Amino acid sequence: MTGLDRHGVNTSPANGRGSLRQVQPRYPWVFWGLIVQALGLGSIAVVMWHNARDQSLGGHVTAEMLKFAWRSELHTRTGLIVLIAGTVVYAAGCVVMARPFVSRPVMLFVSIPLAAVAGVLVLGVLAIVVAAVITSFADIWDFDFGGGTRRKNKRDDD
Repeated sequence: MTGLDRHGVNTSPANGRGSLRQVQPRYPWVFWGLIVQALGLGSIAVVMWHNARDQSLGGHVTAEMLKFAWRSELHTRTGLIVLIAGTVVYAAGCVVMARPFVSRPVMLFVSIPLAAVAGVLVLGVLAIVVAAVITSFADIWDFDFGGGTRRKNKRDDD
C-alpha cells in the first residue's frame, strides 16, 4: 500500500498524515498558475478598460481608476460579480502555482487563497494611492497628460 488515498493525499503515518504527494516537474504548475492568475486579473482589467474607453484616456485615467474602484463598479451588480470572480480566479491560479511547493492541504486550500486575496486588496489600495498622488502632482505642477482641459496659469495670461 502506497499510503495515498484516491485524491493523492498521503495518509501514511510514517510520512506525516494528511500531506500531499510531490509533483514533478514543477514548471508546468507554475506556468499554468501564472496563466490562470493573468485570466483572473485580466478580466478585471478588461472591465476597467471598457469603462475608461468612453472617457478621455489622457488626464482622466487616474480619475477613472478612482471612480472605478469606489463608485461605478462596486455599486453595480455586474461590476461586483466581475471583481469577485476575477479575484476568485486569481486565487485559484495561486493555488495551482503553489501546488508543487506546498505539502499540506490546509495551507494549499486555505492559506494560499487568503494570502492571494489579501495581496490583491493591498495592490488595489496601492494603485488608488498612486493614482491619487499622480493626480495631485499633476494639479500642482500643471502637467497636461493630453486629455481634458488644462488649467491656465498666470504665466499663460501674460
